[in-house]
Formats: sequence, structure tokens, C-alpha cells
Amino acid sequence: MNIPLKVHSVISDPNTEAQIVILKDPQNMELLPIWVGVAEGNAIRLAMEGVSPPRPLTHDLLNDLLKSLKVLMDKVLIHDINDSTYFATLYLIRKKTKYLDDSVQSTPKKPYEEPHEELTVDARPSDAIALALRMGVPIYVTEEVLHKKGSENLDAWLEKLKPKDFGPYDA
Repeated sequence: MNIPLKVHSVISDPNTEAQIVILKDPQNMELLPIWVGVAEGNAIRLAMEGVSPPRPLTHDLLNDLLKSLKVLMDKVLIHDINDSTYFATLYLIRKKTKYLDDSVQSTPKKPYEEPHEELTVDARPSDAIALALRMGVPIYVTEEVLHKKGSENLDAWLEKLKPKDFGPYDA
């Protein structure tokens, strides 16, 4: 079963330069922290705040490119964790358009839509989250990943955090 998550905040790891994306389920029962790089954390933070940079960032470019190609994103799924590395998939839908031939040379061909094509693309969770926020699509995690992520080291690290470390965001 897939569990919906919202980006709660992006915080800085006090011990490293990494950023931590804090994802929570709607009932605030589950917490999924994902360590990401500074650039990725900033891209997610900008999307959360609704800030549009003067020139598009990579995730803005991907958003615009997908829209231009008439490819919709359906959802993001964080589906695996291996050696503290998370794996995500983008679920995309491509609209297929064909043209009718009226057999009349002077009349242009009329477009019609065929059934959509579903595509999946592997992605880093940080990129998937940044793009999902820009495209307004849901983020999910599998139950298996939520159960695997729990470890004594993570729990001990989380216990040391102060409420202010989680930032002002409340999604």
C-alpha cells in the first residue's frame, strides 16, 4: 500500500552541510526524513515557498519541458531504500495524438486523441519531490520503505532535534 506524504519542511543537518527533507503523512503519524544536497534542498524550499527565480532552475525546465510535450505527471512514489539511499519513480502520462485523413487533399488533417500512454522514470527522491511540488502532484511512499527507514541511529538523531529545527512550515 502507498501512503501519501506532504513536504513538511527542509532543515539543515547541524553536523554536515546536507539538507533534510522532512515528509509527513496527513495524520502526522509517520515521518520520513531524506538527506539531500544543498542545491536540491534549496530547489525544494523555493518550490514550497512559491518563489520563482528570475531564470528557471533545472526542475522548472523539466516542468516546462513536460508541459510542452503534453506529458502530465500523475504522482511520485518513493519505493525503495538500500544502504540509506532512497529510490523514487515518476509516474507520467503522455497524451497521444493522431490525425484523421479525410481523403480530401484541400482539407487539413483533424487531430484526435488516442488512449494515453503511461510512463515511469527512475529519479532521485530529491528531484522527484522538487518536480512534484512544481507540478502539484502527490508524493507517496510504500509501507515497506517506511518500515525500513526506522533505525536506532535515525531515532536518536531525531530526538536531539529541537522544534525550531523543523522550520515554520506546516503542510
